[in-house]
Amino acid sequence: MLEQLSRTKFDGDVCRLSARTVAHRAWTVVSAEYPILDVIFGHATAEPLRIRMICDQWNDLPPSIELLSASGAHLSSAPPNVGSIFNGGAHPSTGRPFVCMRGSREFHTHSSHFGERWDGYRGKSGMDLLGILEQLWRGWKRAVG
Repeated sequence: MLEQLSRTKFDGDVCRLSARTVAHRAWTVVSAEYPILDVIFGHATAEPLRIRMICDQWNDLPPSIELLSASGAHLSSAPPNVGSIFNGGAHPSTGRPFVCMRGSREFHTHSSHFGERWDGYRGKSGMDLLGILEQLWRGWKRAVG
């Protein structure tokens, strides 16, 4: 029952991802099938960034977000010059660089953010899957120009 609710919420969020938005942002959608939303952020002069959102238990839990190369390999360091959204340190659960932003599972499970529970953000404007993806893209885009 919970998986079906999660799948329904996921599909409701993902169906709003338009071909126009994808083309305008230079995104490549690798997968948009429950529970994975996998998107490559393209850029004319910067190395692409691939974001894989693992959305099991959406939206009881925020998505777990992986930082990947365009080919799908986990990044060993955070993308350069992107500030605090992309943390280059190893997350205690994954041992890899991670998204340190409200709306990512890694943020809400990190010891420095235990006080910022997902319950306080779930359902708010910009905290659906596309809103979280957009925030990541904007942070990355500012850094790469």
